Amino acid sequence: MINPEVKGTLAKLLATENLTVEHRKVTTAYFDVQKRVLCLPIWKTASNTVYDLLVGHEVGHALYTPNKGLDGVNKGFVNVLEDVRIEKMMKETYPGLRKSFFQGYKELWNDDFFGVNNEDISKLPFIDRINLFYKGNPEIEFTEEEQVYVDRAANTKTFEDVLKLAEDLFGRAEDIEDKKMDIDVPAAEPTPGAGDGEGEVTPQASDSETESTDDEESEQQTTSQPAPPVDGDAIGNPDAEISVTGGNNSFADEDYDETESITQEAFNQALETLIDDNAKEWVYLTLPKVDLEEIVIGHKEIQDDLHKHFITGERNMPSHYYYEDDAEKYAMYLEAQVSMMKTRYESYKKDAQKSVNYLVKQFEMKKSADDYKRQSTSRTGVIDTNSLYKYKLTDDIFKKITVVPDGKNHGLVMHIDWSGSMSHILLDTLKQTYNLIWFCRKAGIPFRVLAFQDSYSSAREENHGKEGDLNIHESFKLLEFFSSKQNKQSLDKSMFLVWSQAFSMNGCNVQAAHKYGLGGTPLAEAVLCTRQIVDQMKKEENIQKVNVVCLTDGEANPMAFNEWYDPDCEYYKPYMKRSSLCHQSGKIFFLRDPKTGFTKKISSSPYETTKQIVGFHREITDYNWIGIRICSKSELGRAVRNNMDIVPADMDRKWKKEKFFSISKEAGFSESFYIPDKRLGDGTEDLQVSQKGEVATKAELQRAFKKHMGSKMGNKTILNKFIEQIA
Repeated sequence: MINPEVKGTLAKLLATENLTVEHRKVTTAYFDVQKRVLCLPIWKTASNTVYDLLVGHEVGHALYTPNKGLDGVNKGFVNVLEDVRIEKMMKETYPGLRKSFFQGYKELWNDDFFGVNNEDISKLPFIDRINLFYKGNPEIEFTEEEQVYVDRAANTKTFEDVLKLAEDLFGRAEDIEDKKMDIDVPAAEPTPGAGDGEGEVTPQASDSETESTDDEESEQQTTSQPAPPVDGDAIGNPDAEISVTGGNNSFADEDYDETESITQEAFNQALETLIDDNAKEWVYLTLPKVDLEEIVIGHKEIQDDLHKHFITGERNMPSHYYYEDDAEKYAMYLEAQVSMMKTRYESYKKDAQKSVNYLVKQFEMKKSADDYKRQSTSRTGVIDTNSLYKYKLTDDIFKKITVVPDGKNHGLVMHIDWSGSMSHILLDTLKQTYNLIWFCRKAGIPFRVLAFQDSYSSAREENHGKEGDLNIHESFKLLEFFSSKQNKQSLDKSMFLVWSQAFSMNGCNVQAAHKYGLGGTPLAEAVLCTRQIVDQMKKEENIQKVNVVCLTDGEANPMAFNEWYDPDCEYYKPYMKRSSLCHQSGKIFFLRDPKTGFTKKISSSPYETTKQIVGFHREITDYNWIGIRICSKSELGRAVRNNMDIVPADMDRKWKKEKFFSISKEAGFSESFYIPDKRLGDGTEDLQVSQKGEVATKAELQRAFKKHMGSKMGNKTILNKFIEQIA
């Protein structure tokens, strides 16, 4: 089975440039010299060898055929002769292609792609015999006069050489056609007194007449150009028809036109039989260039908005509250609720320090171990006097120096799912996020925490995206909740206010700030913005190793692309529309990175959006992509079935024992962690005992302790795996 993606990569490698390779539903391959786009048909029956031949041939045009006019020279002749030149140059540049060209043309000959298997090749037009000679049939014979042109074809170095040769050959072909027309013109009826030479030339003429005619014809041709050879069978044969040829063609048997290349036309038509007529349309999409200033809402703006909402500003009173008619009482109530949220936040902050310290300790240990692995020891050439006594036994008496390469500066970008389905676990999710923030602060790791949201604005805006780009919805925003650029006081304030927002959206009788409410799951859009966010961080904070963490409870929204739509109606103007990949059943999609040129086929299934978009970016970046999926066991089972080849029993055993499940690369991320959606924030809280009486029983204490320790150990296991990825 031929992989067109691989052949596309082959074309790019051969071209030694970042040209664009596309497979489309076209009848023949072509190269757009101006746009540097090599377009290949979707071949179904072409073998690997033929595929390599065709790719190598078209790359030859891409490399060596200039984008210029033909100056009035016959296109068919130029095509044949230019093929000779570029294929010769490709073989010289890439000797490994010689075998592909030889075997590929041999295969095409066997399949009669030139349409000459039942023809006398010696009688074909001269340009066709040149074409066949250089495309796999070196046994074709030429006259001395013809050989001059054949050698010129082999020695063309520039496109100008090709044009000059094509012009000369076409002029020669026109002369032959003119002479053929002179001979083929029917003679008038004989009339009495007609002069010599006016009569009809017939096969019944005497030998002497025939010889005389041949001599005259030869003399006429000499005045204009070298005489073409005459068919050997006609010499001395009184019954033979007169033959005027350009080479060894016999126009009495087959009326070939010397000014046309019939083999090239037959070849082009035969190539169309290789094409998969039932193939789906291949659509090439491009990663868009993102304007972060339009998409990212900065931490300062968010902090000001939430401060006004929860602390100082005016608030809309919910209708179901008892204080709907009494603003003063509601203000007192809200103040009490905010105080309660503050108390809970401070309590969690205190309890989490053990886990944070554990993270830092593990991180430093992993870094030290890595440093040790990378260190090298070498002799200095200076004698160690303490080892001099051993000189008779060993030559290891020199001082040594140990070199430890500098470790890389780490950075962390964290994307949090700010969708409606997260509401019941949003606060617990923040707890895990805050652990990482405090860890980064202590470890000196720059970080950005951004929530992806598509409900920031309900206003519909015109799509100004570029056609063929992946679409970023106009309502999509990245909420930069926290940043290492904040000082300690500002960061702590932001963490409390975002905590309050999450608390208010999780059943608390406090209205949340509508502007930062929950919506869909635009994870794909967040991933599209990541590279520019990282580039910005690297520039500002000298980061070398980047870890990107995506925390979500489900699949990303389906990907969409920008498509130009012309309704062909006088009442509606053409416009750029947003089209979902999952609604295009008759198309196959390929995603291309304009920066690196990397192209990969992607699935349009909405259940694989996260895997596809993250997996693509993992291959074009050097980041460590970490996924944290909050889910139930049944959701884990479905994710495993859709994306991975894993034995369910192994998954069940690990889920039960370690309280989480992790997978490398198969889900798109470098490492994917699947965490239960129940009691997500446990593990740092105090021991909780469920008791029936005033005094807890021994059994109740045992159950509580076991549960608490199990939760703590589960969290530590997850943290250990996470730190392995970070370090």
